[in-house]
Amino acid sequence: MKNYSLPGFTINLTTLFEFSKTLQNFNRLPLFESAHNALNAKFENQTLGFFDWPERIPAEEIATLQQISKELRARYEGLLVCGIGGSHLGAACVLEALRSEKEENEFPIFWLNNVDRWAIERAKSFVSRRKVATLIISKSGNTTETLSGFFHLSRFLDPKGTVLITDPNSGELRRWVNTHSYLNLPVPPNIGGRFSVLTSVGLLPMALGGIDILALLDGAKQLRRHLATLNLLDNPAYQYALASFWWDKKENRSIHYLMPYLSQLKLLTDWFVQLWAESLGKKNTEGMSVGPTFVGSLGTRDQHSLLQLFKEGPQNKLIGFIDLKENSESLKVGTSPVPSPQFEYLCHHSFEEINSKALQATAKSLNSAGTPTYQIVFEELTCRTLGAFLLFQELACAISGEFYQVNAFNQPGVEEAKRLLRESL
Repeated sequence: MKNYSLPGFTINLTTLFEFSKTLQNFNRLPLFESAHNALNAKFENQTLGFFDWPERIPAEEIATLQQISKELRARYEGLLVCGIGGSHLGAACVLEALRSEKEENEFPIFWLNNVDRWAIERAKSFVSRRKVATLIISKSGNTTETLSGFFHLSRFLDPKGTVLITDPNSGELRRWVNTHSYLNLPVPPNIGGRFSVLTSVGLLPMALGGIDILALLDGAKQLRRHLATLNLLDNPAYQYALASFWWDKKENRSIHYLMPYLSQLKLLTDWFVQLWAESLGKKNTEGMSVGPTFVGSLGTRDQHSLLQLFKEGPQNKLIGFIDLKENSESLKVGTSPVPSPQFEYLCHHSFEEINSKALQATAKSLNSAGTPTYQIVFEELTCRTLGAFLLFQELACAISGEFYQVNAFNQPGVEEAKRLLRESL
């Protein structure tokens, strides 16, 4: 059995290993040792900072962040966030998962992450109807889409309520900080955008949205400390990364779906897709193009639109499911408005139970067709469990980069498109 218990969630990889005899018999220790040593060297020399950051984030930075959040919440009626990709998805997915409708109404947040005219007009309507604080998030300080949206909306915005989150040393936004005294927070130079959810990039918008950022960081710390107690062969992040790598390279399952059965986790799959796709879709050290295609979907909605493809379409997919453990406050279906003995069985179940059984039915159906699946189950959805999950995915993605022999921390294809856009303008 490959069913691992981690701080706040479990991950069951049993089917991934049972369905591949070659993976079962593979001596993974040499690969783990080589990849671990290469990645660990980057952590130790601080070339990479994401894995240690929850432990190393300066106390004064947290204090500054909390003070800014407190003041902005007191002075403003909402928040505009100008950021894209890694400057948006991490914080947005946590807020979507954890904020109640009441919290969303009390302090609404508008994410300007696209600059088509429709989005700009909606943003203009948002900022013209209330007094809002503004976050400009760009590590490079020159993200075209982010800056153009901010420029257009700036006449509606209060400079005293504008915070810049950018590189601590370089870039045009850092020059603004130095010459115009904007409120600001740094992006650690050794943490890339898609790995930055647990830095000020994610922490400030989450704090402004009412998230307990100390609990989020504590969940990440607990995950990190737990993994440190395990030997390499018992490390579930390494096993998870290996299974994904193996099914792609050896079994031709090059499309990897992640499918939560909770509506509030849909944006989490967008974060997952960016993290893995931008990290692994590269040319490796031998010049070969590698990396599976990552896709986010939502159960049970997409179960009814994609299951036929998954089961009887091209056998090139690996499917991951996310579920939530049922709790004592589960919501029951209740009685039918019309007497209907045929459906009496349905009325006594909770929605959580129906949802979970739908997941299990989908997994069973796929497994019967030989489709490999895995399952992640949260004990509960809290800041701590999400903090642990986010760091787990980041570590698994980073070690996958070593398996694929790519630099998981650059994005030359993205940078080229940015350069071509600037040149065309």
